[in-house]
Amino acid sequence: MAEKLLLEAEEEKKIRTLLNASCDNMLMGIKSLKIVKKTMDTDGSWMKDAASASPKVYFLIGSRNNTVWEFANLRAFMEDSTKLAGRKLILTVSWQGTGQVIYKGFLFFHNQGTSSEIIKYNLQKRTVEDRMLLPGGAGRALAYQHSSTYIDLAVDEHGLWAIHSGPDSHSHLVLTKIEPDTLGVEHSWDTPCRSQDAEASFLLCGVLYVVYNTGGQDLHRITCVYDPLGTINENDLPNLFFPKRPRSHSMIHYNPRDKQLYAWNEGNQIIYKLQTKRKLPVE
Repeated sequence: MAEKLLLEAEEEKKIRTLLNASCDNMLMGIKSLKIVKKTMDTDGSWMKDAASASPKVYFLIGSRNNTVWEFANLRAFMEDSTKLAGRKLILTVSWQGTGQVIYKGFLFFHNQGTSSEIIKYNLQKRTVEDRMLLPGGAGRALAYQHSSTYIDLAVDEHGLWAIHSGPDSHSHLVLTKIEPDTLGVEHSWDTPCRSQDAEASFLLCGVLYVVYNTGGQDLHRITCVYDPLGTINENDLPNLFFPKRPRSHSMIHYNPRDKQLYAWNEGNQIIYKLQTKRKLPVE
């Protein structure tokens, strides 16, 4: 019994050391939305580099592709209707799903045709910088019921993460912290958040927020929140819902630099502004 308690204490210390960034915000509401661009594509993702002050915008169409459009800034992205204003980058490997992220100049994505291989791609050299296999049955089932994504990558104030379903259908989500320089697994958590009825998720200050679509009046709501540190009590959270959209979100990703959500819904590229407050300190 004493040995078990010692191991649990060491594990908790490891987690607190891992999530030691100076970030104490928790989500309190989605304040508003701005439709930045409208396209005809149901699935896709768009983003900025989550760790850079660069204004460049990246546009990835579809759930299986190898082309990235790079725009100088948000204005160029908004005003472009032919993609001629964007720089066309053809990757040497293709992605699947809509869970891509750009972090520290590299594009991270789920390699098409593999169950769990993550690619770290150098956009400047247009070469594969590194690759890894996610453990724990990753990629065997869709991460979210209302999605084409098997492995969803995310970035927050603590760095790079992966979210995927467990090996069984309608199972719970698994959250994995990844070291972006070496592509090593730093830690994994089995969360209580179900894949069933889910459409997307994102991380903010080390906390996982999962968006569900049950087909009711409040179509898109965050009804499962997982905090590895245990500092957030779900009973203290307000009703977290998104403005009504006609279909499920293809992707929702948080950008820790501008504190906004970048989303894709029914061919619309959307920015959601957030309301946050300080969470309780870790004792």
